[in-house]
Amino acid sequence: MIAVVDPVTLACAVSFVFFSVYTIALGIYGFMRTGFAAFFLLIVASAIGLAVSIANVALVYDSYIGMRLLGRGGWQIFYYVFYSIQPIGSLLTAVAMTMLTVWIMRRSHQPFEPTAGRCTEKVEG
Repeated sequence: MIAVVDPVTLACAVSFVFFSVYTIALGIYGFMRTGFAAFFLLIVASAIGLAVSIANVALVYDSYIGMRLLGRGGWQIFYYVFYSIQPIGSLLTAVAMTMLTVWIMRRSHQPFEPTAGRCTEKVEG
């Protein structure tokens, strides 16, 4: 028995793959520019999201693929790993976003430093 593929659901599942690839690229860019550990955590979380998204596309396209490829025991293990890994990715994202938020808040409370070439003092003449 083969399930009917819903094009809207499949398109949504594929969009998650593209979003994961984008966030990996964005995390790499941020990490290369700043070296912040928060961006490394976002890269790892996005890689987990990419793996989950690819598996989700396969399951949306053919919901019985897991049973056929892995058998009953393998499918059960995959099922638990598939659902257990998602909160880990979310936790990594939350930790990274917390780190970035703390950094932004600390940075915003620093005294303002004028840019070079800008005169803030009154020139007497």
